[in-house]
Amino acid sequence: MPLVWRECLSGQREPNLSKTNVRSHCCYLWQTRALSSQAGMLGAQLNLRIKPKNISDHQRPEILRETPGHVYRLDEQVLSPSSLLNSFRNRLSPYLLQIDESEGVQLHVEKSGVVSAVTIRHDSREETISCRAIMMSAGVSNTLLSEQAGRKQPMQLRPLHMTMVKGALPMFQGHCIDGAKTRMTITSEYLGDGQTVWQLGGNIAEQGTGQTSEDLIRFAARELSEILPAVDTSDLEFATYKIDRAERKVKLGMRPDTPQILKHKNVLTCWPTKLAFAPRVAERIQQMIQKEFGIEKHSEEWSLDELSEWKTPEVAAAPWSNVEGWYDAQGQKLSVPNDVNPLKQAG
Repeated sequence: MPLVWRECLSGQREPNLSKTNVRSHCCYLWQTRALSSQAGMLGAQLNLRIKPKNISDHQRPEILRETPGHVYRLDEQVLSPSSLLNSFRNRLSPYLLQIDESEGVQLHVEKSGVVSAVTIRHDSREETISCRAIMMSAGVSNTLLSEQAGRKQPMQLRPLHMTMVKGALPMFQGHCIDGAKTRMTITSEYLGDGQTVWQLGGNIAEQGTGQTSEDLIRFAARELSEILPAVDTSDLEFATYKIDRAERKVKLGMRPDTPQILKHKNVLTCWPTKLAFAPRVAERIQQMIQKEFGIEKHSEEWSLDELSEWKTPEVAAAPWSNVEGWYDAQGQKLSVPNDVNPLKQAG
């Protein structure tokens, strides 16, 4: 999949995503002093599709100079999700139709169980579109939509309590491996004015579901200090948000590690599992539509005239842009934003 992404991002392959912002062309794996971390690092390497490269001390980014053990570089690009969605929106805006949040979609199911049409609604406007096949990829809403279509597909939710950290931080993408799990995953987005926001995922986000925002912030600050000694958390700003990750339900509640697509009559219900799998999902969906429903690519061009004035949805705002308040590393609400460089001075 990384090759497909690289070709699309360079404009050499469709869809042309050359205007998408690439946060980084690589990310890093590192470990702590714990023996479990060293064993976990070996396991992580075996499970990765791209082989990590062990890098020397002088090749490490500054933020990893003080970390013990080996540091590996993973040559897999990290994208800005908002920028990627904007690229798709700009390319496909005539086909993107905003609907009402409640009762915006109604599926018309025949006695045979086949869905023959879809009615969409927005701002008192309504249109009914005939269809030969439907593909659903609506995350948490897949359950409701598949139930409308005649079969409630099995789904599991993985709650996450994400931490955001803002300040004069470097752009950095990486995974701290400790034992069998990823202790922390860090992704970054540059905000301007010398400010960068980090999102902290991995095991900390899973464990944090039972914690208050204040407790999770204090825990996250301690974790950052331990796994990244070069970072001074005293002048950083913290906030959290909760989200459910939707997946196809699998045995024992285990995590699926591939895209999941279920078929019922002429309806395909899809959980991509990871953004990185999107090209594979698109390829499989196209193959299934051709093989299962006999619909060839571009075989039925449909007119957009009746929908030309229908509103196109905006890309959702990033979670850090909707924060009601930021907190310090002790979980105390801030009234004045910080702008001090959190990287400790050498010496």
